[in-house]
Amino acid sequence: MPVVLTLPIASFDPQDYSRGEPGIQGIVDLVKWELWRWSLDGSLSRHTLPTNEEEIRESQLLPATHPLIPHLIPARTTLLEGLAMFSSEFMEHLLELPSHPSAYLSVTASTIFPFLRAATVKSDILPVLCGSAIKHIGTETIMDYAGELLASPLDVSHGTGSQNAVGLLAWRVSWDKRRGWMTFVRVYSGSSCYIPLRDIELTFY
Repeated sequence: MPVVLTLPIASFDPQDYSRGEPGIQGIVDLVKWELWRWSLDGSLSRHTLPTNEEEIRESQLLPATHPLIPHLIPARTTLLEGLAMFSSEFMEHLLELPSHPSAYLSVTASTIFPFLRAATVKSDILPVLCGSAIKHIGTETIMDYAGELLASPLDVSHGTGSQNAVGLLAWRVSWDKRRGWMTFVRVYSGSSCYIPLRDIELTFY
C-alpha cells in the first residue's frame, strides 16, 4: 500500500499556482512535521510546523492563502490512519487522542517511526517521497528515510554463498554527467575489504 511521507511545494507564491507551477521549491515532511525550503541559490532552511491550522496560517511559513494549507492536516491524517491499518498498537494510540481535527499533529515522529519502519520492512506499505534532481531538492530527505526505514543487515537472513559473496539492496539508480550510471546500495552481508568486481556475486533482495 503506497503511503505518502512528503508533499511538494511547487512555489511559495500562491499566484504561481494559477498561471502554471514553476517546478518544486520545497517539501512538507508529514512524519517529522517540518517544512523544507530551498532558496534560489540552493541553500536549505528547515522549519517545524505548528500543531494547528490557524497557527500554520499565522506562522508565515506559507502565505495564508497558499493552496497547500488546507491539504496539510488531511494528508497527515491519511498517513497516520493508513499506518494504523497495520498496527493495532498504533491504532490504539490514535484512538486515545482528543477528537479534534488537529489532534494528529501532536503525534511525534519518534512515536511514528517504529511502526512506519516495521510496516516498511514487512512490505506492508510502500513509502512515497517527492523531490527533484534539479538542485537536489528532496535528495537529503530520501537518503534520511532510506537509512531510517530500509531493512538493516540484522533484519535480513543471509544465505550461504561463496567466501566473497556480497549481499546488497539496490534501492536507487541515477545518472550523473561526470560519473555515469550510479547505483545506490545498502550492504547486508560480505567482507568490507576490497574485492575485484569480477569476483563478487551480487544478491539483490
